[in-house]
Amino acid sequence: MILYFSGTGNSEFLAEELGKILEDSILNLFDFIKENRITDFYSDKPFILIAPTYSWRLPRFISNYLGKCKFSGSSDIYVILNFGDSFGNAEIYLKKDIEKLGLNFRGLYGIKMPENYLMLFDLDNDEKNREIVLKSKDKLNKISEYIKNNEDFPKNNSGFIGKFESGLINPLFFKFIVKDKKFYYSKKCIKCGLCEKVCVLNNISYENGYPKWNGNCTHCAACICKCPASAIEYGNKTLGKKRYLLKNLFNK
Repeated sequence: MILYFSGTGNSEFLAEELGKILEDSILNLFDFIKENRITDFYSDKPFILIAPTYSWRLPRFISNYLGKCKFSGSSDIYVILNFGDSFGNAEIYLKKDIEKLGLNFRGLYGIKMPENYLMLFDLDNDEKNREIVLKSKDKLNKISEYIKNNEDFPKNNSGFIGKFESGLINPLFFKFIVKDKKFYYSKKCIKCGLCEKVCVLNNISYENGYPKWNGNCTHCAACICKCPASAIEYGNKTLGKKRYLLKNLFNK
């Protein structure tokens, strides 16, 4: 069973493609997390978790949610993280989280995917992003061979920089940067209500039909990128920037 979470489509694409290669089922964790639906995940095959990298580690809300659940059937789990620049030293923290679940950690494999963190970075053009997405298929074929052969993923050597990113910068980044105070809606808002629906942490409510952010944000970029009117902004960082959704790269 392939479990995944995706804010703007990167992890969803990887899960769907890997599911085809392995002929395995895929399960979107979004509703489970949003509804705090605690469950017992069962799989005859090894579990595979596919998720984005948030500040060089697995997103906290995913590890927190999975920590409440049970896993039965297979005792093995592989983890695939997609990243914009690197996944740092995420492996050491993942291993600890997985061991708490009572599962056998078979390793972490990182795949570069298009950058979507427009609240901080400039994004690549569509042509470059399509190239990155297509290259990810080669990585998935390699990944599938390890899983089919019941082999661990190769060990990752993060080096000093990776350890610094995941160990020191990550907690500081979430403490000081990952806030929702800079989010706001513009006059383009059409009061459609979609931003509340796509917020996995239920952080968006409404006042007079307009969105309001309530202080529990993880910067997944779903609200700002999925707004059909491009009406959500983040301070001055996102003004004039094109939003990113993977599906839009190939719907032309």
